Formats: sequence, structure tokens, C-alpha cells
Amino acid sequence: MRVLAANGFGISVTLTYFIKPSAIIPVIAIVIIELLAWLIRRKPVSDQVWFMAVALLVMVGGSAWHTYQYANQKVQSQTYIQLNKARAIPAIHFMAMGVYGSGGYSAKQAVQMAVLPTSKQKTDYSVTMLTKRLKKLGPIGYLTFLVKKQRNNTADGTFGWLKEGHFFHDNQRPNNRGISNKLKNFLYLYGRNIADFRFIAQFWWIMLLSIIALGFGPQRHVIQILRLSMVGGFLFLLLFEGGRSRYLIQYLPCLLLLATFSFDRAVANVRQLWGWYTEKLAAAIAADEESM
Repeated sequence: MRVLAANGFGISVTLTYFIKPSAIIPVIAIVIIELLAWLIRRKPVSDQVWFMAVALLVMVGGSAWHTYQYANQKVQSQTYIQLNKARAIPAIHFMAMGVYGSGGYSAKQAVQMAVLPTSKQKTDYSVTMLTKRLKKLGPIGYLTFLVKKQRNNTADGTFGWLKEGHFFHDNQRPNNRGISNKLKNFLYLYGRNIADFRFIAQFWWIMLLSIIALGFGPQRHVIQILRLSMVGGFLFLLLFEGGRSRYLIQYLPCLLLLATFSFDRAVANVRQLWGWYTEKLAAAIAADEESM
């Protein structure tokens, strides 16, 4: 069973990387939390356990490597879509975009990625843009920029709905006939109930983040992994292209699971804080009455 789990884990991680590289942040969180837990326990480990751990790691690495090689070979040999490696965009480009404006998409830099012919020229251009902006901001300016960018990354409970895309431009004024049009009234720009949708989405988002913030205390591994995944996602969006809450959609599974696991503790913490407040308030009232 462990052999199947190890091989399945390696295959899943590699396929996840191909689909969305930033989605492996929870995998990094798992590794960090498990390593820290092992260092904290400091219990003697038998040779059999060492052998099992090393064997499983080898299986994870081997399955991941073979999956990467197989998938990469299939991508390169397929003929359905013609690939042009010269048009590949370096990762540094997204870091360069992430320090301009609100920290989001830059049309100017994106055009340069299409104009510059070689990978080296693309990389050199992005490095120049990144260093130029960092020098202009300075340490304090960059920290201030990151605070504002984090606000932009997390503030909007609608995740940037209606701010990008063109799929909703047709029939912007739906009537009220039928279930489809009733739904469109909540989602389309000129729908009768678009303000209701925005209010509900923002209220839900604030409640979700509040539950996570108030759910402090539990030390279960799964909760710690989800917390570290959330922090890792925030850091990733601060370093790379971000600037809008829609970039957080990829981390919603972690946030939803974390809020679910934290709900009971959040309720208990609120009750404890309320009890402490009422106790202090009663003590203050009693002290005032005694002094009168």
C-alpha cells in the first residue's frame, strides 16, 4: 500500500507541475511540516524505519522523474499543436511584471516577450526591468509596495469578477424571464442584482478569512500544512504576477479546507475572548461601584 502511495504521490506531483507549477506549493508545505515534526520529536529511529523512509523517497523521486520524462517526451513529439521553444517565456518575466503598477499584468512587458526573438533576450530584458524597478523603489518603498500588493491580492471577494474577459459582453441587460436570465441578473454587469452578488461574495470572503484568522491554536499536521500552503501562496503572488484576488482562486481548495478544519476552534476562541471581555467588564463595573 505504501509503495502504491509513494508512486502515486510522485506521479501526481509531476502532473500537477505540468498543469500549474505554482500548485506544488502545498507539496512543499507537506515536506517542510513533516521534516519539522521529525526534528522536533527527536525519537530514536530504527534501521528498519530508516530503510523504509529512504526506499519510499526513492520511489517518490523515481516515479516523479519517469513521469516527467514520459510527459515531456509526449509533449515534444505530439503534432497536434506546433511548439516553438523560442517563444517560451522565462519565469523572471512574471517577477518583473509583479513589481510594476498594482503588481499584475503588464501589456508593455508582455508585448516585449512576443517581440524579442531569443530566450536570452527575453531573460535579459526581464532582469533589466526587475532591477530597474527595485532600485527605484528602494527597501522601504518595496516593502510598502508589497503591503499594497497583498491588499490587492486578497481584498476582493468576487475574485475580480467582470474586471477581465469578454465572454459576458453579450446581452448585458438580461430580462427577468426564466431561470437563466434570473441568474444572469446576479452575475452580469448591468443585471438588476449584481450589487447583491458583490455583497454576498464579499461577506462570504470576509467570513472565510475571519474563521481562518480566529482558528488559531490547533497543531494538527493537516492544519499546519494548510496554513503553510496559504502563506506560501501569498508569498508566491507577492513575488510573481498578482495584483488581483482572482489569482487566489488556485489556492481556494487550501483556504476552504483550512476554514472548515478551523471552524470549531474559531467558535471556541470567540467564546473564550467574549468570556474574557465580559469578565473584565464586570470587574471594571464592580470597581467603579466600590469607589462611589
